[in-house]
Amino acid sequence: MINSSKTRKTFTLLIIVSLTLTGLFLLWKFIPWGNTTGILFFFTGLFIGIVIFAAIQYFLIRPSPARVGGNKLASHLDELVYSTILETSSDSFAVVDLTGRLIFCSPQTASLHGYDSPGELIGKRAFTLLPLKEILRATKYMQLTLQSGMIKNIEFTLLKKNGDPFIAEVSASLIKNRSGASIAFMVTVRDITERKWVEEQIRESEARYRIVADNTFDWEFWQAPNDRFIYISPSCKRITGWDATEFIKNPGLVERIIHPDDRQHYLLHSVATKQNKTPGEIEFRIQRADGVERWINHICQPVFDESGNFTGTRGSNRDITERKIAEDNLQQANEQLRLQLSEIEQLQIILRQQALHDPLTGLHNRRYMEEGLRMELARAAREDYQVTIALLDMDNLKVFNDTHGHAVGDKALVLLGEKLRELTRTDDIICRYGGDEFLIVLHKTNLKDGFKRVNQWRKAMEDLRIPHEQLQLQITFTAGIATYPFHGRSLEQIIKAADDALYEAKKKGRNIVMAPDEPT
Repeated sequence: MINSSKTRKTFTLLIIVSLTLTGLFLLWKFIPWGNTTGILFFFTGLFIGIVIFAAIQYFLIRPSPARVGGNKLASHLDELVYSTILETSSDSFAVVDLTGRLIFCSPQTASLHGYDSPGELIGKRAFTLLPLKEILRATKYMQLTLQSGMIKNIEFTLLKKNGDPFIAEVSASLIKNRSGASIAFMVTVRDITERKWVEEQIRESEARYRIVADNTFDWEFWQAPNDRFIYISPSCKRITGWDATEFIKNPGLVERIIHPDDRQHYLLHSVATKQNKTPGEIEFRIQRADGVERWINHICQPVFDESGNFTGTRGSNRDITERKIAEDNLQQANEQLRLQLSEIEQLQIILRQQALHDPLTGLHNRRYMEEGLRMELARAAREDYQVTIALLDMDNLKVFNDTHGHAVGDKALVLLGEKLRELTRTDDIICRYGGDEFLIVLHKTNLKDGFKRVNQWRKAMEDLRIPHEQLQLQITFTAGIATYPFHGRSLEQIIKAADDALYEAKKKGRNIVMAPDEPT
């Protein structure tokens, strides 16, 4: 397309040049050269003309702000187009250096190969995305790209992150620097797994068609462009219960025997295949002459003569009732299996819960505590902080059980556990250690603060009551505490120190807290 702005400027410049030359000619012709004034007048006019010509030429040739802004806008649009292509294209784009390492890849590249982000792929060798059998081919095509500058639509088997293979078309082109030296490859990958699957299905359909054409066991037909049947195989009577002559006499019989729920689907298929003149395949139900319902697999394709004229539709109908019954049975079995697996998963969740929790109080059990305490002590040693544990013994549980029954004793343990859960922090570990004992791991707590906190719990428990018959039964506890690393560095040592403190507390009475070393 001709640049109209540039044309106008050129035309204007020619006019100005012409006028300037004409003016100079007239000056030359009519100026009186015999005196000094005439000569001065001529050169003054010549100077003014040159200045005007230079000014006009400058304003015509210099780039306008609009043009400069337009260049910036064009550059910005180029970036937007490039970014949009990378973000919206379903194809994968990657840049591979001459040694075979990935130095750039689009988000689609990561998604295509099952990676979370492009960063996981940067720096990897591109050959890691290929199975062993394809590496030699890839090397050959790299050399071909270096020689010819480009390869297009080469089929490769590639690998996902988890090792699953998929089929793709790969194109590559050389990237060169300003001096013309090759520096990298631009690689485009398109996943054609689905396309290959479709092609395979079409090949299988064509194979089935050839088998059917050679074997008239199925219901074969040839239908003219006006929908009348040119040929129907005798096997239609075995499948439908109607003789072939019935369909030839009455082409509408096919539509009439199709199940009402499938009739619209069949009609849409029939119209589409005739308009598009393409092969088609659907499944539908028919009602036989004896009223029995059967499933039909219907395959058809257009027929053309040597001149390319459409001469009708050739097709085959196969009874697939037994297959559909088997599929339904398999689907039901799969659904039943899914339900059973769901029940097993729920049972496993319950078992895991029971394995790590006390069934009465719902608190963590001793097994969980030991593992959690080992991890806490290891972290404390690594990060250099203190951990305090408190070993609590509920007071008078035997009296509760013997006097008021085990149900009341169990209720007292549950209430004590709930109160401890309420008073402890999220980072603390609380468990039922066994019988009437509870063990609490106080995260990042020294002996003084631990002693203070456990005493606060003890005082809070004094207000806790269990209503039983006409009584209000009080719940209290006695506790011993110990702190890592001052009272031990192993799980066994720290628990023993707390247990010794608890034993001393019990000797001095009930409802008290003691530590191996009293806090100052």
